[in-house]
Amino acid sequence: MSTAQNQEQFIKLVKAKLSDNELNWLEQKTAILSNPETIEKFPLFFSLASRFISKDIPEWELNELNQMEQVYPGFSKSSWTKQHMARVILMITLDVSTNKRILESFFEVSEIQELIAFFKGLYLLENAEEFTEIVEEGIRTNMVNVFDSFSSGNPYPKSYLEEWAWNQLVLKALFLERPLYTIQNIDEGKNKNLADMLQDYVKERWSADRPVSPEIWRMIEGYLRQDIKMLLLEREFKGIEKQVIDHLLSNNNAENEDFWDTIGKLI
Repeated sequence: MSTAQNQEQFIKLVKAKLSDNELNWLEQKTAILSNPETIEKFPLFFSLASRFISKDIPEWELNELNQMEQVYPGFSKSSWTKQHMARVILMITLDVSTNKRILESFFEVSEIQELIAFFKGLYLLENAEEFTEIVEEGIRTNMVNVFDSFSSGNPYPKSYLEEWAWNQLVLKALFLERPLYTIQNIDEGKNKNLADMLQDYVKERWSADRPVSPEIWRMIEGYLRQDIKMLLLEREFKGIEKQVIDHLLSNNNAENEDFWDTIGKLI
């Protein structure tokens, strides 16, 4: 659950990056949304943000990024435009007693950039745990940029999804050929059920003479089955794949975040 202090810090950091015109527009709209009698204007303001807030990605000082990472772990792993952040502030402004109803209805008619801001912002809501069904539905999307909005650098999935939904997210990332190393808290999400599914997937791919992403072994490390180990010993590997398999076989029970992050960035 996001605290009021985290929300306030996020808003402070974002507002410092807005132009005077952008800031004036945002403050006017948040003032209106703070009034229960005019809260229904949210869908209009959320859409209009594209006309009044730029899509520029602001430059951050190191201390600012560190502060943002405290508020939103994983922030620096994905791209945040000023428009995304302004829309998240509009989401935060909604009263927790009504935000679920308003956000769920708007979710159904949102366009892509609105969906991206929507998924990025869920973690910062006081009642973030109430939106798990929407994220579970989102996992089924084939729109890569929308999928990235809740998988890449977003602390929401590991914080609120049940194991089965988290596993589906990792599997979908592999199917969409999205990087695993950008998934926030990826190593904390290792589990036997996921590792077994991935090892079955590896056998299917190899039986069809198809490759698998070297990153897949990150989620299997620590749960390597004997049948897969035998297959690994029978096959020849080259390049990055060989580096990964050698690491896996020699260091099966050790977690090495830097190693796996480097592999993810190389492929």
